[in-house]
Amino acid sequence: MNIKNKYKIEDGIKKLQKKFLAFNQERLRFPLVLVLVVLLDVMVVSVYFFRKEVDKEIIVRSVAYPVNSQLREELAKMTEGYPIENMIPLISRQDDEVAAFLISIAKKESNWGKRSPKLNGKDCYNYWGYRGVREKMGSGGHTCFDSPRDAVQTVSKRIKKLIDQDVDTPSKMIVWKCGFSCAGHSDYSVKKWISDVDYYFGKINGS
Repeated sequence: MNIKNKYKIEDGIKKLQKKFLAFNQERLRFPLVLVLVVLLDVMVVSVYFFRKEVDKEIIVRSVAYPVNSQLREELAKMTEGYPIENMIPLISRQDDEVAAFLISIAKKESNWGKRSPKLNGKDCYNYWGYRGVREKMGSGGHTCFDSPRDAVQTVSKRIKKLIDQDVDTPSKMIVWKCGFSCAGHSDYSVKKWISDVDYYFGKINGS
């Protein structure tokens, strides 16, 4: 093979390589663009839902836990020396009506924590006679909460749900004591529960 023919062959090989590369690039271009578009769409959707959840969390916190230093001071003075005193920073951040029920029901059910359920000798932070079924249950079949925060959040949620169902006065809130029927309770105990709860509810809620 002479040198001239050798160069022709090498030149032909180079041209074939260029055509092959150009062909592959053209074929790969569309799938690559498609993948990039899909990835961008996924990122946009993810950012949208992330921002939505963040905004939702901010709204929930600002509504559920408004700043109320006046209520906090009032409740702190009222419950000074009682176990529930440690929960006042949490209770005072609830809606006034919810806070009023939290304090008034706790006074009636446990004397603000002085008579409360225990589990293995430890406080269950249940000062409301709450009986939601959980893995940990305290004495008397009452719920044993994990912490004061858990207690306030759980009971507040239940009270708020009842208020939204028009159970918004101590006389209506007797369902907390009786459930669907007070047939198993004496008239005296029912009236006494309403009267005692109403006393502190009125002091806090201004009714």
